[in-house]
Amino acid sequence: MAAHAQDARLAVAAGQGGGTSIQPRLTVMETWTDNLTLSDRNKDAALITTVSPGITIRSTGGAVRGTLDYSLNGIAYIKSDQPSRVQNSLSASGQAELISRTLFVDMRASIGQQNASAFGLQSTPTLGSQGAISNLANSNQHETGTLSVSPLLHGQLGGLASFDLRGDFSRTEVRGSSLGDSRATGGSLVVNQLNGGLLAWWLRASTQEVKSSSAASNRSSTMTGGLNYRPDPDWFFTANAGRERNDFLGGSSQSGVTGGVTGQWTPTARTRVNGDWQRHNYGNSHGLTFEHRMSRSVWRLSDTVSTMLGNTGATGGVRSNYDQFFLMFASLEPDPVKRDVLVRAFLQAQGISPDAPAALGFLSTGPSRLHSQLASITLQGARTTLAAQVSRSVTSRLGSNLNQGDLANTAHVEQRSYSLTGSHQLTPSSSASLTASRQETTGDAGTPSARLTSLTANWNARLGTRLNVMLGGRHSRFAGTTSYSENAVYANLTQLF
Repeated sequence: MAAHAQDARLAVAAGQGGGTSIQPRLTVMETWTDNLTLSDRNKDAALITTVSPGITIRSTGGAVRGTLDYSLNGIAYIKSDQPSRVQNSLSASGQAELISRTLFVDMRASIGQQNASAFGLQSTPTLGSQGAISNLANSNQHETGTLSVSPLLHGQLGGLASFDLRGDFSRTEVRGSSLGDSRATGGSLVVNQLNGGLLAWWLRASTQEVKSSSAASNRSSTMTGGLNYRPDPDWFFTANAGRERNDFLGGSSQSGVTGGVTGQWTPTARTRVNGDWQRHNYGNSHGLTFEHRMSRSVWRLSDTVSTMLGNTGATGGVRSNYDQFFLMFASLEPDPVKRDVLVRAFLQAQGISPDAPAALGFLSTGPSRLHSQLASITLQGARTTLAAQVSRSVTSRLGSNLNQGDLANTAHVEQRSYSLTGSHQLTPSSSASLTASRQETTGDAGTPSARLTSLTANWNARLGTRLNVMLGGRHSRFAGTTSYSENAVYANLTQLF
């Protein structure tokens, strides 16, 4: 492991113990842009002040374990008629153990910016060490929040089998638009054979209902049984078969046979290969993932096809930079909550945003099929770090007259994203980074395309144990229904308390 990663670990170990830690902060950013309204016909130069009080809470022991990171971004515009506004940014996940080894509650929540249309106006966020901030006047972006709560009851049926009874409840709200709002309820029961040895059986029953703001709903239910086979510790296989019923293709519910196979190969603790294929009456799904990490590099490849019910893409920033280093530091810190502290400290020291400038998906209603492909690599040297990502996603509608948004006007939306980030440690307390990215969106013949290219440079320095400064600049060019070019410079000061 590189020396600066070790330094980050020591700093975290010195300032963080077990139990719960609370870290308030205040960030002030000044941005000057030559094109606030993102239009070449009527450029509006403006000075933007962003004040962001935030807090990070981590719990590494006790009945509640998890992390929460929240910022309230107040954005004011000077020398512009653009009204002031407030943005929320939240990333949280955790588990509460209400009854020891018996009753648990898993919780996840996120708030961020998401594009209403993949073909509409797009802009490059400011990539800071605390995450991305979208402070330009982009009417195509909406604040989107998602909350999911999943209680789990675990027990045993004599000495024969164990069971997991889980409920799944989630809600998505979009500020300023009803498109993308949804409520989901469901549950599952999984029964696993105890002490199965080489072969072990299991049973699973599940149901789900997703209601959108348009009062439309989609329902599905599945009952399957399967066999697990583990010939040695490195290999694991499972096969399943059953029946399912859903209305994803429209009209009345349809039922049919479902089944599939799954395999996993873990030749070492640093390498994992997963494969999965499942048959469905609305279209087969599959997943193939390869991950390999070394002391100073992480390699990831994936190809998946799945069914979505509602919005596509991630809410807010795509945290691929964070995910890559989270995987790389697995051997340095096995505990996931403590590793979160280590990763955030390292990214801040390097001036790398946890978010990547990747396509954010789009707001949608109704069932769709998502084919995602990803290739990413992260290389860490003694003072230099490189992170590269190439991704492609094709979202296709299922059925007819079931979707709202882009998929109501085109049968499929293809998004491609390319990003390259380089960071160099200049001194023990300062670093510089450069990020180049490109996003492309296409649809059916005759559908407008969109293309966003950006280049961002940052200089990051630690002025004290709790004070950090960042200076940066950005150039963006967008080609679509409304084309523009934009240049910006910014200064960011973060005080930890």
